[in-house]
Amino acid sequence: MKSIIIGTAGHVDHGKTMLIKALTGQETDRLREEKERGISIDLGFAPFKLPSGRLAGVVDVPGHEKFIHNMLAGIGGIDLVVLVVDATEGVMPQTREHLQILQLLEIKKGIIVITKIDLVEEEWLELVQEEIREEFEGTFLEEAPLHRVSVVDGRGIEELKGLLEKMAEEVPSRREDAPFRMPVDRVFSVAGFGTVITGTLLSGSIETGETVEILPSRTPARIRQIQVFGSTQDKAIAGQRVALNLAGIEKAYIERGDVIAQPGFFKSTRLLDARLNLLPHLKKPLVNLAPVHFYLGAKRVVAKILLLEEEELKPGESTLVQCRLDKPVVAHFGDRFIIRSYSPMTTIGGGFILDGQPLRHKRFREDVIESLKILEEGDPAKLIYQKLQENSISSPADIQLKTKLPEDIIRKKSQELINQEKAVELSSGSLMTKETLDNLTSKVKDLLKEHYQKNNLSLGLTKARLKSHLLPDISHKDFDSFLEHLENKQEISVREQIVSFYGYEITPTAEERKALKDIEDLYLSREFSPPQKKELPEILKVKPQAVDNYINYLLEKGILIKMTEEIFFHKNHYEKSIELLKEHFKEKGELTVSDFRSLLNTSRKYALPLLEHFDQIKLTRRVEDRRVPWKI
Repeated sequence: MKSIIIGTAGHVDHGKTMLIKALTGQETDRLREEKERGISIDLGFAPFKLPSGRLAGVVDVPGHEKFIHNMLAGIGGIDLVVLVVDATEGVMPQTREHLQILQLLEIKKGIIVITKIDLVEEEWLELVQEEIREEFEGTFLEEAPLHRVSVVDGRGIEELKGLLEKMAEEVPSRREDAPFRMPVDRVFSVAGFGTVITGTLLSGSIETGETVEILPSRTPARIRQIQVFGSTQDKAIAGQRVALNLAGIEKAYIERGDVIAQPGFFKSTRLLDARLNLLPHLKKPLVNLAPVHFYLGAKRVVAKILLLEEEELKPGESTLVQCRLDKPVVAHFGDRFIIRSYSPMTTIGGGFILDGQPLRHKRFREDVIESLKILEEGDPAKLIYQKLQENSISSPADIQLKTKLPEDIIRKKSQELINQEKAVELSSGSLMTKETLDNLTSKVKDLLKEHYQKNNLSLGLTKARLKSHLLPDISHKDFDSFLEHLENKQEISVREQIVSFYGYEITPTAEERKALKDIEDLYLSREFSPPQKKELPEILKVKPQAVDNYINYLLEKGILIKMTEEIFFHKNHYEKSIELLKEHFKEKGELTVSDFRSLLNTSRKYALPLLEHFDQIKLTRRVEDRRVPWKI
């Protein structure tokens, strides 16, 4: 069953807490000072059973201007707001500021509740209702239900429950299949249990026994127990008020504003790219790099606002910004935030996050502004495409880490990009843009062309060398898939570890054919005492580079077999040495280097490298100073 969070808002002493008690039967003021002063100071919470039996969570916020920071710590995760107005006072300053905050946070649904109707006459109530409609004109509450109640005589309470039930049905469900994330709005210790944290579960789900990550410290902790709306459960899902009993961490290591998350998915940052809206009633503009108090989730930090496309931001206007924070926060695309002036502290604007892990920008960069506008459109396909552009090759897991989108959305939107020929899927499952594929294909061809110009007798480049030039940071699996894709398109051929043009065959010149035959004859004549590579320039009267080319060609053709950088055997003699080895092991079960040297009628300089080669390919196995058969 869908879970929702209901939050209160309104001026101090307008009856929010008493209304919650009338609806839920629970007192949300828990601090002694709150009870003594008769006003809410910090956030209060209560489970609320709606008429249908559905459980909702209620967040009661303080109304006093001095405690706006506490109000902001709890209001961001709500689905439905109850804006309270005292019938005896009407709309007051904090009513207006709370409404501005709700507007900036883009809360979509709400009810206006007029309290204390038992204290006024009907004619006065009509005037208050008229004032409310005028004040709220042009806001999301312009056409919201307006309901009257009295917690003294109970008028309107049951009807309000029914109205909340009806509106709760209209609230969209949160994604349970997205990565788990929950801002912490309260931390305390319980004797015999240890550390307990509370918050609104924004996305995903969590089960008892799972390990979570506390950000920004990246501290791991295990879920010992879960309470949902005050009841112990094995699992909590997005949209619920949750208390988590954490094992393995002390209360002192967590604070309000930290985020509890699925390990590995979220990162903290001191830079945020965003769209900022400034309230229209302000008397002066926001200047570049102005310091402000910045509220995100349950976190409050100080930020400097870098205006990316304007010299200054005028009241009522909007612009793209980079927020540079004095402390790390955890943010995701679409998260809403509020800013308040540094001094005196009043709400001046707010907006939403576009990039929670940006680079540091300079002002008036057209490429940066264009990129952020793409993000702002909110199209998952465009967001995925932008993240693909940032890397040569990205796996679905990489994309999810960067976008925090659910897997099914990533699959669906990635397929759309593939169908539009904007992206290509490799056999490894990873993706790359068509533009990146074309660029890399051109680079592969250029590298091969350059290689052939310098080395006419080479079949091609090794995969390792090609990877180091093109894609050193990607996995070997993805690189092999990339080469496979090019081979399927008949752009290249891959023969074991060698990459060449598709269908490429080496065609030596007449001069090269003669030199190659001379080298082969030389290795044939010297049997198990072949020349070393460094001797060949003198013997053949050619340059060392030419020798390298000839040797590489003979190696690629399988005519020579490499033992070391200097020692090679002709394939006929190499095969003969294996036959001699087999015959020896038929008579004797072991062999020394001296035995092998005598068997081949050669020196230790050649016998030992050949034996070590056989050890590597597991024909022989060394036991102390002897060799014994492995596969023979």
